[in-house]
Amino acid sequence: MDKFDDLDVNIYAVSSDTVDHLSALHQEMQPTFPFLSDGDFKLIDHLDMKGEGVAKRGYALVDSKGKVIFTQVNDYWGEQIDQTSKQIHDEYKKLEQ
Repeated sequence: MDKFDDLDVNIYAVSSDTVDHLSALHQEMQPTFPFLSDGDFKLIDHLDMKGEGVAKRGYALVDSKGKVIFTQVNDYWGEQIDQTSKQIHDEYKKLEQ
């Protein structure tokens, strides 16, 4: 079971990397969610996750209307998936109230 299966959400990895690079990375990692290329930084800017010409590492929660609920810059989100999952679950629960 994925750590986010109990949430009614869509999960995406968004990066400023090229489609070709993300395709190779996705093939290597084989995650259960798609990787999206945002080379123009449109979504990355919307999430306020742009660093010095690159996307900051972290995660965000966006509602179905595109409103950013929260963002968290964190270079270790994948290595700390239990903590990441808990924070996302907690923020999601706030939406349900």
